[in-house]
Amino acid sequence: MSIRKLRRLLSGAILTGTAVASTLAVTTGPAQAYGSLTVRFAVVDTGNCQRVDGTLAVIAESGGCRLNDSADGTYFVKDPGGRAIKAEVRDGSGMVAKFEFHPSDERFWYYDTRNDGDTVYGQICGISVLPCSKLYAAPGTSNVIDYGIADFDIVEDGRIDMNLYDDANGNEWISTILLGSS
Repeated sequence: MSIRKLRRLLSGAILTGTAVASTLAVTTGPAQAYGSLTVRFAVVDTGNCQRVDGTLAVIAESGGCRLNDSADGTYFVKDPGGRAIKAEVRDGSGMVAKFEFHPSDERFWYYDTRNDGDTVYGQICGISVLPCSKLYAAPGTSNVIDYGIADFDIVEDGRIDMNLYDDANGNEWISTILLGSS
C-alpha cells in the first residue's frame, strides 16, 4: 500500500471518528424515570371538608376545602355527597407532580411541578370509566409548573380510583388511591 493511500485511509478514519464523537457529545437520551417516589394524599368529603383518608391537611372555608402545597394550592368547591382527591408525588427533593379529582365538575387535574424533563402519569378508573381512562400527563414546556385538565361524566355515587405511573405505558406503577363514591 502506498503512503498516499495510507494517509487517505488514516485521514478518513480520523474524520469519521471525529464526526461520530461530536454526534455522541450532542445527542441526549430520553429522560430517566424518577427513582424512589412516595405519594401523600387526601380523600376529602366535599360536603363538610372532612379528610376521609390520607395524611394531607384539609382546611374548611366557607365555599369549599383548601389543601396547601408548594405549587399552586388546591381548592375543592363544596359539593354535598362528593368526594375529592389530591395526591402529591414526591422524590427526595420535594414534589414532582400532583393530581386532583374535583367531584363538583368531574374534572381530573394533572400537574408536572418540576421542569426536569420527566413526568408522572395518572388515570381515572371506575364505573363510568371502564376499564380506565387513558394516561394523562401535563404538557412539557419551559414553565416550572405545567398542568392539564380532563373532563369526565361520572355516574353519581360511582366508585372512582386514581392510578399513578412513572412511565407513559403504565408499566411502572407508583400508587392506586381509592376515592370511593364520587
